[in-house]
Amino acid sequence: MARHTPTYTPIRNYSIAFLLSLSIFYTDISFQTFAPLRGIVNASTLYVQFISRSFVENISFTFASFKQNKYLLKENKELRDQILQIGTKDFIEKKDIEEKIQIIGLRDTLSDTFKSNGINIFKIASIDLTNYFCCSSHKVFLHNPNKINVEPNFSVFAGTSFVGQTKRTYMNFIEVILLSDREHVLPIKSDFFYCDARGKGKPMLISCKLNYQNDDFENRIGDNVFTSGLGGIFLKDVKIGFISKIIPITSNEIEVVITLKANPLEENFYGIINKDMNEI
Repeated sequence: MARHTPTYTPIRNYSIAFLLSLSIFYTDISFQTFAPLRGIVNASTLYVQFISRSFVENISFTFASFKQNKYLLKENKELRDQILQIGTKDFIEKKDIEEKIQIIGLRDTLSDTFKSNGINIFKIASIDLTNYFCCSSHKVFLHNPNKINVEPNFSVFAGTSFVGQTKRTYMNFIEVILLSDREHVLPIKSDFFYCDARGKGKPMLISCKLNYQNDDFENRIGDNVFTSGLGGIFLKDVKIGFISKIIPITSNEIEVVITLKANPLEENFYGIINKDMNEI
């Protein structure tokens, strides 16, 4: 139940409290009784102030470090982007220089071989690798961005030898049938025979069947094979490859397998030679 009037406190209680406080104060002054306690209080106060100040400084330092790291990350990203751009530009320039060197080298080779500067150079667009490695159809497609008029049955040169002949053109591409295609026939010769070699449908291999006995070709493995010039498509006396295998078919018939000199997978540029230059 709440009180409606204040409680009376005798004056002696105030007197006792005053005298007790006075005695404690006197004792502390005379004998330093509460000095350790004051030291603990002062030390605690200083410690709290130190902790608070360190906490604030740490927060300020962390915030400043965060801002600095954010700036450094941004600067690093900009530097990485610049380095990437420089690297990309340098790669493209080197690629262009390499391609120009390849074009010049192929043009010089063709000029020396065919004694003409009227030879067109084309960059490879694609090759059907699936059929090239497994099946009989071997074709290469060349870029023709300037839509140069290229007729069918022009001989095609790559590296240091012939690799095929043109088949047709469409849009910005030229289709080339390779020598190793089963549908392709190439007139060839050696010091020992002439024949029309047909592609074997296997990479870099052509062959022809001859009415010879196997004994007649015992020492012919490794012999060079050249274009004969017959047919008017391929210039004669260009080394096309070498005899790599002799396969007996019957008692008086053999198959001569020739490994081609030029590998179409190793070339980026192909030279197409005008048909008129190949006439005998």
